[in-house]
Amino acid sequence: MPPIWLSSAIESMGYRYRPVAMVDFADSFRLRNAKDLLRYGFYRAPLGDRIRLLAGLEEMGSLTIAECLSAIREGRPMPTLASLILQGFLEINLDDALISPETVVRRIRG
Repeated sequence: MPPIWLSSAIESMGYRYRPVAMVDFADSFRLRNAKDLLRYGFYRAPLGDRIRLLAGLEEMGSLTIAECLSAIREGRPMPTLASLILQGFLEINLDDALISPETVVRRIRG
Protein backbone atom coordinates (compact mmCIF):
# COMPACT_ATOMS: atom_id res chain seq x y z
CA MET A 1 0.00 0.00 0.00
CA PRO A 2 1.50 3.38 -1.02
CA PRO A 3 1.81 6.22 1.50
CA ILE A 4 -1.33 8.36 1.87
CA TRP A 5 0.46 11.54 0.74
CA LEU A 6 1.61 10.00 -2.56
CA SER A 7 -1.71 10.32 -4.41
CA SER A 8 -2.17 14.01 -3.61
CA ALA A 9 1.49 14.80 -4.40
CA ILE A 10 1.22 13.16 -7.82
CA GLU A 11 -2.09 14.88 -8.60
CA SER A 12 -0.66 18.27 -7.54
CA MET A 13 1.98 17.82 -10.28
CA GLY A 14 -0.78 17.38 -12.86
CA TYR A 15 -0.60 13.59 -13.18
CA ARG A 16 -3.17 10.93 -12.48
CA TYR A 17 -2.54 8.18 -9.96
CA ARG A 18 -4.16 4.77 -10.18
CA PRO A 19 -2.82 1.90 -8.11
CA VAL A 20 -2.69 -1.43 -9.95
CA ALA A 21 -2.12 -4.81 -8.37
CA MET A 22 0.90 -6.54 -9.91
CA VAL A 23 -1.12 -9.72 -10.43
CA ASP A 24 -3.48 -7.76 -12.73
CA PHE A 25 -0.60 -6.20 -14.63
CA ALA A 26 2.04 -8.94 -14.95
CA ASP A 27 0.67 -10.72 -18.01
CA SER A 28 -0.90 -7.72 -19.70
CA PHE A 29 -0.26 -6.52 -23.23
CA ARG A 30 0.62 -3.09 -21.76
CA LEU A 31 3.59 -4.45 -19.84
CA ARG A 32 4.85 -6.53 -22.75
CA ASN A 33 4.51 -3.61 -25.16
CA ALA A 34 6.18 -1.22 -22.71
CA LYS A 35 9.14 -3.59 -22.38
CA ASP A 36 9.43 -3.78 -26.18
CA LEU A 37 9.41 0.02 -26.51
CA LEU A 38 11.76 0.70 -23.60
CA ARG A 39 14.47 -1.27 -25.37
CA TYR A 40 14.84 1.85 -27.55
CA GLY A 41 14.77 4.35 -24.68
CA PHE A 42 18.16 5.91 -25.40
CA TYR A 43 17.72 6.18 -29.17
CA ARG A 44 17.14 9.66 -30.59
CA ALA A 45 15.13 9.99 -33.77
CA PRO A 46 16.69 12.08 -36.54
CA LEU A 47 15.00 15.44 -37.03
CA GLY A 48 14.09 14.75 -40.66
CA ASP A 49 12.29 11.53 -39.75
CA ARG A 50 10.45 13.20 -36.88
CA ILE A 51 9.25 16.03 -39.11
CA ARG A 52 8.32 13.62 -41.93
CA LEU A 53 6.24 11.40 -39.61
CA LEU A 54 4.53 14.28 -37.84
CA ALA A 55 3.64 15.91 -41.18
CA GLY A 56 2.31 12.63 -42.55
CA LEU A 57 0.18 12.09 -39.46
CA GLU A 58 -1.06 15.68 -39.64
CA GLU A 59 -2.22 15.07 -43.18
CA MET A 60 -3.58 11.52 -42.77
CA GLY A 61 -4.83 11.61 -39.17
CA SER A 62 -3.40 8.18 -38.40
CA LEU A 63 -1.13 5.59 -39.97
CA THR A 64 -0.23 2.00 -39.18
CA ILE A 65 3.14 1.01 -37.75
CA ALA A 66 4.03 -0.50 -41.16
CA GLU A 67 3.22 2.77 -42.94
CA CYS A 68 5.25 4.78 -40.43
CA LEU A 69 8.25 2.47 -40.75
CA SER A 70 8.26 2.88 -44.53
CA ALA A 71 8.36 6.69 -44.13
CA ILE A 72 11.58 6.66 -42.10
CA ARG A 73 14.61 7.52 -44.24
CA GLU A 74 17.46 8.77 -42.04
CA GLY A 75 17.42 6.60 -38.94
CA ARG A 76 16.73 2.99 -38.10
CA PRO A 77 12.97 2.49 -38.56
CA MET A 78 11.79 0.70 -35.39
CA PRO A 79 14.09 2.57 -32.99
CA THR A 80 13.02 5.87 -34.56
CA LEU A 81 9.32 5.10 -34.21
CA ALA A 82 9.70 3.72 -30.66
CA SER A 83 11.70 6.79 -29.66
CA LEU A 84 8.99 9.14 -30.91
CA ILE A 85 6.37 7.17 -28.97
CA LEU A 86 8.47 7.25 -25.79
CA GLN A 87 9.18 10.98 -26.17
CA GLY A 88 5.46 11.77 -26.42
CA PHE A 89 5.26 12.79 -30.08
CA LEU A 90 3.21 9.75 -31.11
CA GLU A 91 0.74 7.43 -29.42
CA ILE A 92 -0.39 3.85 -29.89
CA ASN A 93 -2.77 1.62 -27.97
CA LEU A 94 -0.66 -0.52 -25.65
CA ASP A 95 -3.55 -2.38 -23.98
CA ASP A 96 -5.51 -4.35 -26.59
CA ALA A 97 -2.84 -6.42 -28.35
CA LEU A 98 0.88 -6.74 -28.92
CA ILE A 99 2.35 -4.05 -31.17
CA SER A 100 2.03 -5.24 -34.77
CA PRO A 101 2.28 -3.86 -38.32
CA GLU A 102 -1.45 -3.01 -38.12
CA THR A 103 -1.20 -1.06 -34.85
CA VAL A 104 -2.58 2.46 -35.37
CA VAL A 105 -0.25 5.42 -34.72
CA ARG A 106 -1.56 8.90 -33.99
CA ARG A 107 0.13 12.22 -33.40
CA ILE A 108 -0.02 13.70 -29.91
CA ARG A 109 -0.79 17.38 -29.97
CA GLY A 110 0.79 19.32 -27.21
